[in-house]
Amino acid sequence: MSKFGFKEITPSNWLERDDVLRGFVRMSSDGQSQPITGDEYLRDILRPKLLESVPTDVQALFEVARGAMAYSYFFYPLYTLAAEQLFRVAEAALAHKCNALAAPKSRDSFKKRISWLVEEGVIPGSEFVRWDAVRELRNIASHPERQSIFTPGNAIGFLEGIAVQINSLFSGT
Repeated sequence: MSKFGFKEITPSNWLERDDVLRGFVRMSSDGQSQPITGDEYLRDILRPKLLESVPTDVQALFEVARGAMAYSYFFYPLYTLAAEQLFRVAEAALAHKCNALAAPKSRDSFKKRISWLVEEGVIPGSEFVRWDAVRELRNIASHPERQSIFTPGNAIGFLEGIAVQINSLFSGT
């Protein structure tokens, strides 16, 4: 472990599983802990999909974030970078939806776009808190004071949740 608390990449270790991941296990049906394999991480990361109706630009942003998350197996902090990128992908999806619906130009921030889409009934009022939480996380990620580190479970949970949120914006189009 380095002075930073995470793997320092070297020519000899860059294609090796990050040792931090040894601390994460799955429980088997008989109560035994088993290491999570790279294939299992990859399966979980590839499971969430965006609908074809989601704009191609947003799909591309999502795939880059998901790709970075897949390579987190080799460099654990990529889970965090990928999750932080997902917060920006969600913002881009909102901007696309607002543009498609000809939102007023005054709706030019993440928060204002969320509010407008709730007012218009595109986002159910019950989902405002979830979208606003993504906005807050995006703000924290975009203005860091120190390095954050998310667990694989947190990052994959963000991937799954944001895929659902983005799909809900474009499911009726």
